[in-house]
Amino acid sequence: MLNIYFVRHGETVWNTKGIMQGRLDSDLTEKGVEQAKKLSEQLKNVDFTAVYSSELGRAYKTANILKGNRKIQVKRIGQFNENSFGIWEGMSFEDIYLKYPEESEKFFKNPAQYDANLINAETLKEALERFLNGIEKIKNMHSNGNVMVVSHGTVLNLFFNHVEGNGIEKFSENEIVPNSTYKVVIFND
Repeated sequence: MLNIYFVRHGETVWNTKGIMQGRLDSDLTEKGVEQAKKLSEQLKNVDFTAVYSSELGRAYKTANILKGNRKIQVKRIGQFNENSFGIWEGMSFEDIYLKYPEESEKFFKNPAQYDANLINAETLKEALERFLNGIEKIKNMHSNGNVMVVSHGTVLNLFFNHVEGNGIEKFSENEIVPNSTYKVVIFND
């Protein structure tokens, strides 16, 4: 039995400013570092055999805090990167709504109608498939034990939506996974 602990990175500067990060990066805030330390303490008795993160700094830094004193090297896997939001990246959510009212409305309220190509972004389906490929990579390396994956809000939401048996139409960016929280998914054969 393989238990994968999926964790969202700690709070970042752009999280506090309402800026779309995507593949761009901003550093963890002091609160984000503290969130990761607190979660590390909660997970201190879990025997992790491996810790993975996305390639992005905010996830990698969170993963290194979470591993604590374990003699494990955090490995970066690109499949766990955040969804690419194209030209929205680095923009405030307010500006996204003002400049792209139709697509932002679809993304946040009717994701099945959202057209990522209009903003040079990765589609939600592409992001989910990429994430699932990353999980397959881990499952091929680990048949059992506890593994941690530190990733990002949108791709984690897509994955959890998928695990619950829902399609993209049920995905909601408005119910984002909170910073430095986790869910465990058990893979049995």
